[in-house]
Amino acid sequence: MHEADEREVFFSVLPVGSRDRRLAIIVVILSVLVFGAVAPFARTQLPAVPIFIASYQSALAINDLITAVLLYAQFSILRSRALLLLASGYLFTTAIASVHALTFPGLFAPTGLLNAGSQTTVWLYMFWHGGFPVLVMGYALLRRKEKGSEITGSVRGAIISSVIAVGLAVFTLTLIVSKGHEFLPVLLSEGRYTPTMIGVVSSVWLMSAAALAVLWLRRPHSALDVWLMVVLCAWLFDIALSAIINQARFDLGFYVGRIYGLLAASFVLIMLLIESAAQQMQLSRLLETVRRQRASERDGFRERERLFSAAVESSNDATITKSLDGVITGWNGAAENLFGFSADEAIGKSIDIIVPDGLRSEVRNILDQVRSGIAIKNYETVRTSRDGRAVDISLSVSPVKSQSGQIIGATKIARDISESRKTQLALRQETEERHRIFETSQDLILVTDPKGDFVQVSPSSAPILGYRPEEMIGRSAVEFIHPTTWKAPATRCVRRVGAAACAIS
Repeated sequence: MHEADEREVFFSVLPVGSRDRRLAIIVVILSVLVFGAVAPFARTQLPAVPIFIASYQSALAINDLITAVLLYAQFSILRSRALLLLASGYLFTTAIASVHALTFPGLFAPTGLLNAGSQTTVWLYMFWHGGFPVLVMGYALLRRKEKGSEITGSVRGAIISSVIAVGLAVFTLTLIVSKGHEFLPVLLSEGRYTPTMIGVVSSVWLMSAAALAVLWLRRPHSALDVWLMVVLCAWLFDIALSAIINQARFDLGFYVGRIYGLLAASFVLIMLLIESAAQQMQLSRLLETVRRQRASERDGFRERERLFSAAVESSNDATITKSLDGVITGWNGAAENLFGFSADEAIGKSIDIIVPDGLRSEVRNILDQVRSGIAIKNYETVRTSRDGRAVDISLSVSPVKSQSGQIIGATKIARDISESRKTQLALRQETEERHRIFETSQDLILVTDPKGDFVQVSPSSAPILGYRPEEMIGRSAVEFIHPTTWKAPATRCVRRVGAAACAIS
């Protein structure tokens, strides 16, 4: 699989499909219908239920925190600056929504915690609902501008910097609206919205609309882009119902707008969780496939090992494995037959048990070469059997490597060449004997090739014919027969393939 294909398994970069588009359109249409049904009654005053605020804020903060964590997790793999900015946006809403709940009057204290004033909570709402669209807009602009560029530094460092930046921003805003709330314009008076409130909240609403427009225009869209647009649609309905067309806290628009806000916090989270579940299933199937492949490979390895062991055991050549310090680790049946030691007797012992005293330095030299990665082939030497008999052998020694490529031992194949050496010795003796006879014979011995030219002439040619051997070799035998005498002398001839050897008396 190509790297691009591997990246596109993530929700944040996955090209949007028709199913996501259809589902997103259905959600937006339902949101519009609900908004249209509730809007005429948005100013209907309802009983104040502070526990609703606590439940809503808690659920929203948890949703946004989980979403931020999942987005940070995808950033740690994709390293996208745009994705880091979006994760920071969700972390920002988590933190400021929590502070908003703490400062809400009558929830944890009559006037709210953190030295909250009469304008603290409402201004936190504006910063909250204005800050997130700004970060989404930055995500949209940066995503298309990057064109594949990624953060090259530490991922952990980037995430920590993001968390610190969000924390400092929320702390600064909280300080402004708590310590300096008296200097801020009045947005809420005796629980009702002021004309200034309409202007400020309209600006916040337009910022959300601008973020939606930028996200819509920055094509092609990913699946995350489409669901962020759904979030911003719900975000617009939230602001409109709970801060523009309603009249005061705890009216119908206030409650329904908060529900829209909770839904807005849930859409991306739900899709990320669905994606996570799908990836878990895919990973499970992949792990099962890998498990079956490994089981098959293990079975194949065992079968190859069994066949290899059978081949080694049935080999006529002695096969011995040993560690680099000369300790025997493997000993096949042919080695038992050749050297007389059983496998139980040999394995674990030093290779010196079959090495004559005078040749042990030879073994050390061989192991040094093997340790350096040098293989030795057809090296003729002598070893000793259990009964003390000298055995002429031909050795081939190769390094044994671990999976990491480290040389951990040696394998040696020893072939008995005692009979071969006996045959060679007998042949050499026979050749030497024939050569001695040829050189010392008093009879004239001549060897010709198929054309009748001399190829060998015994030294007796000088006293018999008066020609030295080197004068006759290479010349035709006809040249040495008197032309008037064609009767052949008595000869003893031995016919050979391609030549004739005759002794003339």
